[in-house]
Amino acid sequence: MPKHRFFVPPERFCDGVVCIAGEDARQIRTVLRLQPGDEIGVLDGSGREYHCVLESVRKDESVARVHRWISLDVEPRVHITVVQSLAKGDKVERVIQHGTEIGVARFVLVQTERSVVRLHDDQVGKRLERWRRIAKEAAEQAHRAVVPVIEGVTSLHYALEMLNGASVLTLHPDNSAVPLVEWAQYDSFPMRVALIVGPEGGLTDEEVALCARHGAVAVSLMPRILRTETAALVAVSQILFSADLAGRNPTPP
Repeated sequence: MPKHRFFVPPERFCDGVVCIAGEDARQIRTVLRLQPGDEIGVLDGSGREYHCVLESVRKDESVARVHRWISLDVEPRVHITVVQSLAKGDKVERVIQHGTEIGVARFVLVQTERSVVRLHDDQVGKRLERWRRIAKEAAEQAHRAVVPVIEGVTSLHYALEMLNGASVLTLHPDNSAVPLVEWAQYDSFPMRVALIVGPEGGLTDEEVALCARHGAVAVSLMPRILRTETAALVAVSQILFSADLAGRNPTPP
């Protein structure tokens, strides 16, 4: 299996040759110092990994020829969306990086009432570009077959509207919340799960009620309070473990 892997848009493939441009081309030439004849893995997001041999290495573009391809079966059977509230520092970046590594399929970034960070419209584009780059690099490193989708920044209301067909869970450390491990013991497991994660100060009662009106179940993780950048990762791990524990086959919600 190739040591170095790159996600490339499908339109970059033509007649058994793939052209790799931009930051990936710079990494191949300057960082990894690969040479013609070296083998790389190239993915187009369809679930296939193409084993290629570099034919040319230039500053702005590298060209590789496809020798064979394999079908990857590495993605979780459960499609998980993390609806993450904006948080200060690099917390969102850590959620995206590590969430990608463990199998999250989609991230939706939301501005909630207690979010410390407030992004203006002219800032959102740059943040999304950075978050998507982080997801791509994490997917390559973790040998994912696809790169998670990064959406937002939007309101909690609109994010909930985007979750049709998913079993929605609100991470909420409250005595009335159902322990996630109990929720995950249902006889049938949903094919799609969405997690609502609040910011540093948590979701407000009104936001929790809004989630409930959209069919969300309030769940808790443990008696202790987790940081926002930790909560989603623990929850995703529990869901994936529970889905695979007894070889359950996810069933439509």
